[in-house]
Amino acid sequence: MVDSLISIAVEKFNTILQDEVALLVGVKNEIEKLFETFTSIQAVLEDAESRRVKDRAVKIWLEKLKEVAYDVDDILDEWMTENLRSQAAEEGDGSCFSFIVICFLSPLTCFNHVMFRHRIGSRIKEARGRLDDISKETRQLGLSVASGERERVDSEVKKDEIRKRETSSLVDRSSIVGREDDKNEVIDLLLRESSQEVTEVPFVISIVGMGGLGKTSLAKLVYNDEKLKGHFDIKMWVCVSEDFDVKRITKLMIESATESACNLESLDLLQSRLREFLHSKRFLLVLDDIWSEDRRMWDELRLPFQAGALGSRIVITARSEKVAMAMGNIHMHKLEALSDEDCWLMFSRSAFGDQSAEERLELKEIGRGIVKKCGGIPLAAKTIGSAMQLRRTRRQWELVLESETWNLVDVMEGILPALLLSYYDLPPALKQCFAYCSIFPKDWELEKATIVKLWIAQGFIGSDTSEDMEEIGGLYFDDLLRRSLLQDAEMGSNGSIFSCKMHDLVHDLAQSVAGNDCLIVGMTQQANLNLNKVHHSFIFSSSMFEVTSSSSTFHKADKLRTLLVSHGSRVFPPKLEMSLMKQVRISICLHKLFHHLQCLRALDMTGAKIVKLPRTVGQLKHLRYLDLSYSNIEEISAGLINCVNLQTLILNACEWLRKLPREMRKMISLRHLELERINNLSYLPKGIGRLSTLQTLTKFIVGGNHGVDGCDLGELKHLNLLQGSLDITQLQNVSSQEEAREAELYKKRHLHTLSLYFNYPTYGEEVGDEEKRRTEGVLEGLRPHTNLKELKIWSYRGSKFPEWMGDPSSNLIRILLYDCSECEQLPALWNLPMLQDLGMFGCPLLAEKYKEGGEDRPRIAHIPSVRIF
Repeated sequence: MVDSLISIAVEKFNTILQDEVALLVGVKNEIEKLFETFTSIQAVLEDAESRRVKDRAVKIWLEKLKEVAYDVDDILDEWMTENLRSQAAEEGDGSCFSFIVICFLSPLTCFNHVMFRHRIGSRIKEARGRLDDISKETRQLGLSVASGERERVDSEVKKDEIRKRETSSLVDRSSIVGREDDKNEVIDLLLRESSQEVTEVPFVISIVGMGGLGKTSLAKLVYNDEKLKGHFDIKMWVCVSEDFDVKRITKLMIESATESACNLESLDLLQSRLREFLHSKRFLLVLDDIWSEDRRMWDELRLPFQAGALGSRIVITARSEKVAMAMGNIHMHKLEALSDEDCWLMFSRSAFGDQSAEERLELKEIGRGIVKKCGGIPLAAKTIGSAMQLRRTRRQWELVLESETWNLVDVMEGILPALLLSYYDLPPALKQCFAYCSIFPKDWELEKATIVKLWIAQGFIGSDTSEDMEEIGGLYFDDLLRRSLLQDAEMGSNGSIFSCKMHDLVHDLAQSVAGNDCLIVGMTQQANLNLNKVHHSFIFSSSMFEVTSSSSTFHKADKLRTLLVSHGSRVFPPKLEMSLMKQVRISICLHKLFHHLQCLRALDMTGAKIVKLPRTVGQLKHLRYLDLSYSNIEEISAGLINCVNLQTLILNACEWLRKLPREMRKMISLRHLELERINNLSYLPKGIGRLSTLQTLTKFIVGGNHGVDGCDLGELKHLNLLQGSLDITQLQNVSSQEEAREAELYKKRHLHTLSLYFNYPTYGEEVGDEEKRRTEGVLEGLRPHTNLKELKIWSYRGSKFPEWMGDPSSNLIRILLYDCSECEQLPALWNLPMLQDLGMFGCPLLAEKYKEGGEDRPRIAHIPSVRIF
């Protein structure tokens, strides 16, 4: 991980050293000396990393180096931030000479500017002194430059190599071997009518074994087996993990059974609802990954199960037999290690890839030796097999077989040596990204887009002229999946990877290599919590008040770079109920919090019951990621515009949000602005079109209300990097086709979903001929790029649709029309080669023509899904 930190600093060195005008001579000399020292230390890092497990002195040396690297990164980032603020001032004033003018009018500003650089120079000199001391210790520790005997992947991830592997990189989750007998035995128990049936408690089958044996995989095979179809009335799958919370688990059972969100909050109501669902029904419940041995918790959880019919079954997976015994009426199925032959089969599927039969034969004997050391653990065989794909020579395989890591006892607190070797095999950038994932609790759903944005916020991902950071981050994520360090990939609606999970054993590895860097607070009682060396923290909390009131704890957390606060389910956030008095109190606490957390790069307060961010948020000069989704926030403080590094601002489902900062155009680093399900925001601040780096803008509001002068469509003209989804609302405010064309939607080639809202006040309201023609012109001018996949149109009042909707070169897959009450005819949608879904809702004139039996129905008969309501 340290090598990645140093790489980040070196990249910033290079950027700053090019700033010849801004650099004072003394500062430049200090930076050059620091750069040289960093480079010399970087050469021995590979040796140090391989010795850190066994040699405590080396481990301490690496910790000291890491702290200096973090401090240097902060210093260099402050320098670059100062330059960004100058650029933001120029952007806001619209003049490239603004700084010169300011200096002429205010000599104090120039003086402060020079003093800032002197202070930075002094801090760099102090850091270099610490680094020189660390450098001297390399000889005492006997650290040396890697001889090349142990080969590793290059210091940077070569993106073109990743792409070549990408075609066959994802592991097939269905390729489970050696578990057919186990599956049949468990299924037989599920289907068998037993004399041991107890009316009060369903029969429980526990799958028990150490981490990595494949307990969850076996449970999934059983749960989805064809033999169970029709046998159970209700099937439920719940991942329990370490947090055995009866209310949470009961809610998840209801949601699994009904496939919909449950908004009940009290345990009494939840258990009553579950009892109703289960009444006289035969059910199958899988409780995956149980840790709690508390029999009282189980007794409370099982109360609603008594309503189920005889033959109901519960399957649990657990590492401990004591956990299983706490469940009472059970059959325990102990999962054993795989045979050498099955383990070899799993290993070879991952390891050999496209190698020829001759190559496989040459490596087979060595490979079987490696498999032998995996101890029959499927996860170990699969993971080390994935790592071996990159090694093609006999000597490379022999080096893995002969590695001292296999001989370590209880290495890294019980982490399997095979997994540790897989970590060593990661390139430096991926090591940092992998370790960072340990900030999330076990079984947490790691959403790909969110993880990538957080990696970018921490500076783990660089960029070049050909690709942006999000694309590179996506490749990193996919590579971790390919290496089996992430698993259970879930696909999004567009066919790409949406999320993954991390196996418990791999999570233990990530926590071990992260050390003090990452800390999860709140899952268990933690006495004398010390955050003074923690850089990334995830906190479970029922309210921000609980977090911020522990002021003494956070006074010492001045090195914290990530603070993620969980207020409940990420999918179904809790109802936000709090008195105004408490909310004001929270705002005061945040003011104190921001004063101490000056190094923050990422802050997630999803579901926080806060009304307004204090102006002191502008003091967070390093801040790059801010998520306030599902909060009670009403107004974003103008202080936020001082966060010129901010890349991601997420405000989804902030129901009370009314206003964004007026000078938002100064936030020149902004790449993602998410505004989904925001109903009270009536306008966007003028100048948002200057944020040319924007890739995500989920909502664009045309004009303003109540006399407010908002954005016109022309602001979209230069935002050609926009991707994903875009909602354009208040289109009734657009005056003409020419104004609509100024948005240049036809240049937005990365958008896949476009929703157009005309926002007429009354459903079905008739409009005059002139208004119809104006509206038709507006829609004509909004022609999108042919790459668009989904188009939605709301409350359109024209008599006809534009011809571009029927363009044969279009890639549209779905078209949905809502309340288009004046339209009488569809364009030539039958010419669209990719169209799979057409929906018309509240479109009476169209419904008459295109419904079953309608005169024009044959024209759209080839479309697989046609819905008319």
